[in-house]
Amino acid sequence: MLRFGKLLASEQPQSLNFEIEEIFPTPVLTKIYPVGKFRKLAAYVDKYLLFPRRLGRELKNRNNPPHLIHIIDHSNAIYLPKLRRMTRAKKIITCHDLIAIRSAKGDFAQAPQTSRSGKRLQNWISDSLNHADFYACDSRQTREDLNQLLPLSKEKSSIIHLGTEGNSLTNPNRKALSKELPIDPHNTNFLLHVGSAAWYKNRKAVFRSFIHAHRSFPDHNLKLVLVGPEPQKEELNDQLSNWIKSYPNAIHSVQNVPENILGELYNYAQVLVFPSFIEGFGWPPFEAAVRGCPVITTRTGAITDLLRNYCHFTDPTSQQIINQTVIELLKFKDQRKLNLVLPTLNDCRRKYYKMYKRLIKN
Repeated sequence: MLRFGKLLASEQPQSLNFEIEEIFPTPVLTKIYPVGKFRKLAAYVDKYLLFPRRLGRELKNRNNPPHLIHIIDHSNAIYLPKLRRMTRAKKIITCHDLIAIRSAKGDFAQAPQTSRSGKRLQNWISDSLNHADFYACDSRQTREDLNQLLPLSKEKSSIIHLGTEGNSLTNPNRKALSKELPIDPHNTNFLLHVGSAAWYKNRKAVFRSFIHAHRSFPDHNLKLVLVGPEPQKEELNDQLSNWIKSYPNAIHSVQNVPENILGELYNYAQVLVFPSFIEGFGWPPFEAAVRGCPVITTRTGAITDLLRNYCHFTDPTSQQIINQTVIELLKFKDQRKLNLVLPTLNDCRRKYYKMYKRLIKN
């Protein structure tokens, strides 16, 4: 979300006729408890108790009250009731996905059960969404989920896709690559996954398809690169754990890699395997596609809206189909496509600015 906020607040053209200022929670208790069992509680206190007070002071002490307030992620909808009491400014909120809200309501059989406190938090977020004046959604699917949750949003919501920049970044040198990555992407056969260990990312299917491909192509010295956490206990069964222990150099995890390093992984990966059960936008397939990297994914999020025939679509519930698709791409080495036109970061920014002007005018 910091990345999204920076996108909207940067490079403001003179024709905008208004200024954009960014404010967000800063760590207070999380400085005291940066790790350990109290970290999550400390983060909640910073976000849900301390920041609303700071936000109230900021609005009260301003000489020029804001005309519009944009909450850039719907998980912060809990600020809306306070904002409605304190200011007459129009309030817009961006919904990137409603996965957590829907999980708390029991909409997904694959999802782990939401805790009692988690359900209370998601209900709080869901109820607070009613106080927005307008809703922006990353994808058609997110808008449909929102309209189902809040029927009143149908007449005051729109879809604004996020963007990606393609190959505009400087390519890193070999020294930078060796410092950031455990493999040399230029000389390694590897599959790629980019994302968290959340249940909906379906990484267990990624691990299984990789092991199947590793066995099918013993001469390829195939690797799996995870841009995200190492395989987690809840993602593994005994069979997967034993295989990973037997091949300790086959799966590599990297986190917080610079954008240009991530670009090199997309440039040289055999395929991005991204079989999510559900996504809001689904950024990695877009980042891969603009670099010509073959993509195996599912019909979810904005992936369905924009990538269409570029991807090799699969069924997230069928391990056999996922395995078969990976094998086919490795066997025939799908030719890279570099003429794909997708929304850019500037496209996204311009559409938001246009919406800001319209809402302020009305």
